[in-house]
Amino acid sequence: MKKTIQLLALCVVLALSFNTSFAQRALKIGHFNSEKLIQKLPDYDSAQNELKSFAEQLSNELESMQKELERMQAEYEAKQDQLSDLLKQNKQKELQDAYTRFQTFRQNSSAEINTKQTELIQKIYEKVRTAAEAVAKANKYDYIIEENGALWYANDSDDVTSLIEKQLGIKK
Repeated sequence: MKKTIQLLALCVVLALSFNTSFAQRALKIGHFNSEKLIQKLPDYDSAQNELKSFAEQLSNELESMQKELERMQAEYEAKQDQLSDLLKQNKQKELQDAYTRFQTFRQNSSAEINTKQTELIQKIYEKVRTAAEAVAKANKYDYIIEENGALWYANDSDDVTSLIEKQLGIKK
């Protein structure tokens, strides 16, 4: 019984000393500049080229639509004196519809370019995030941050949101 108590006491002392030394371990923090890093990636150049090609295709189509609209307008203006009221209304409607299609395509093109850019850059950021996480784990970093302060990796830790809410007097 006495040996059991001594063994138990020894276990408690070892556990406490382990927790104390663990708690005193300094945090290991790394940082990097993602903008400079991303620009060095081959994926960045190919993404830029893909985006440029995509934008050029849309721009060429938009230019073609604009030329067609201008041709239709010039044709209408040249013949409007010879057209009956019904044909004038029909041609004006055709011009208005073509202009509406042109405007819609232009707006959709901008949105499509933004979507494509986001999609391409998101893949690159995910690659960098995965690399940052691998570096952090391999080199035992607790945190990897961007030079501007953005957090790229954090070791598992406690979520203290509820404690801060309580301190601030925020009710749930």
